[in-house]
Amino acid sequence: MQKIALSICLLVLTVMLSLAQEGQVSGKVFAFKDTPVANIKVTAKKSKKTTTTNMRGEFSLECKADDKLVFEGSGFKKLVKRVTAGEQLNIKMLFLEGERNAEVAIGSGHLTRESLTYATSNFLEYNNDYHTYPDIFTLIAGKFPGVRIENVLGEKRIIIRDIQYFSNDGNNTALYLVDGQIWQDISVLRPEEIKAINVMKDGAPMGFRGANGVVLITTVDEYGKVKFPERDND
Repeated sequence: MQKIALSICLLVLTVMLSLAQEGQVSGKVFAFKDTPVANIKVTAKKSKKTTTTNMRGEFSLECKADDKLVFEGSGFKKLVKRVTAGEQLNIKMLFLEGERNAEVAIGSGHLTRESLTYATSNFLEYNNDYHTYPDIFTLIAGKFPGVRIENVLGEKRIIIRDIQYFSNDGNNTALYLVDGQIWQDISVLRPEEIKAINVMKDGAPMGFRGANGVVLITTVDEYGKVKFPERDND
């Protein structure tokens, strides 16, 4: 009897542990700024469960502990995200621009013609992957391979050119222009706050610092107006 009881206990414990490692993951899939994307296929790699997003871009799926979800849709870039059971997600899909992709996305039921027209007319600048980068420096290094990020006394600096124009201190840090204003520190900018970013190798007309190269950044808030929201220090 003791062996049977022990076996039952072990079986119950195994089931409980298995259930503890499984759970629902839910969320919303969108493109551009906040356009819901329907009929996106969502697959959990470990649990092998599959579902599709509804007309509001919402989904719910059973997954294993430390699972990976794969998001796929015609006309969109495939996305893979690691998740944990019980997590609530907001997934941004990158729409592949072009007339053919537009027709494919509409024909596959991901977007309506009206929603796509509205999104591309008003929020096309949000169709980027900047939010996937952890900070502004990683973003710049990822988008502009020739640019170096150096850490000097705990402060990160962007180096576009090796020529040192400031002979007194050898400073070859690029000039930062954010919405047309000179900034000394851009570390406070979050990648998702940025609408567009570019790098000029030679900005000599802007002065000595400009000769070291210029990082041009345009920001945008949720209404498309240039503005810098307050940030938490932690």
